Amino acid sequence: MYMQPLQFIHALQLTDSLFPVGAFAYSDGLETAVSAGLVADAAALGEWMDHWLNAVFVPCEGLALVKSMRALRANDGDSLSAVDGELCALRPSSAMRAASTGNGKRLLSLYEALYGDAPFSEYVRNLPYGNAACAYAVVFFHCGLAEQEAALAFGYNRLASMVSAGLRLISIGHQQGQILLARCVDRLPCAAAEIIDRVQEPLRSFSPLLDIQQMNHQYVYSRLFRS
Repeated sequence: MYMQPLQFIHALQLTDSLFPVGAFAYSDGLETAVSAGLVADAAALGEWMDHWLNAVFVPCEGLALVKSMRALRANDGDSLSAVDGELCALRPSSAMRAASTGNGKRLLSLYEALYGDAPFSEYVRNLPYGNAACAYAVVFFHCGLAEQEAALAFGYNRLASMVSAGLRLISIGHQQGQILLARCVDRLPCAAAEIIDRVQEPLRSFSPLLDIQQMNHQYVYSRLFRS
């Protein structure tokens, strides 16, 4: 099934960096990694993005988005709430919890002002925290995206944010950034398909490298990002 033109345009709008959810203010631990010398060039940034795809997107964030969309399709508010709560519980960094829920709530608020209706408001009431993955699931479901399309759009949004942060933190040019993004985007369809295949599995989060960098961000001497 293919997206209708309006669905496609809405998906582009929601994942565009101009859509003001505040993601530009967060580096998801990348700033700490750069400060510590762990990410210093384009190759290292590419490894960081690959790690996020394999260790975060597939077993946790992307899986949470697809589980949330399954719950919405089944009109199962309890399951949607459970996924939202579990995402908070899985994040050891309080800054990352705050970043995710802050971005998610801004997304929901802005989308409701633009396209909201009674069903959308009901979906939002089933999100106790408003984590970004669950919030994107709600808005993508409301504008009619299928699960795999939603996973692709969400994955692209997160990867593009990493490149944007990398451009501000390390000495790489826009062309190098787009090369990295294109390489990771090529992997997204397989990652999304893997998520669909694993949708009955529990969420998993074991990424100590990212977790430690995220928790140590408060100790970085000079900061560009909030976390």
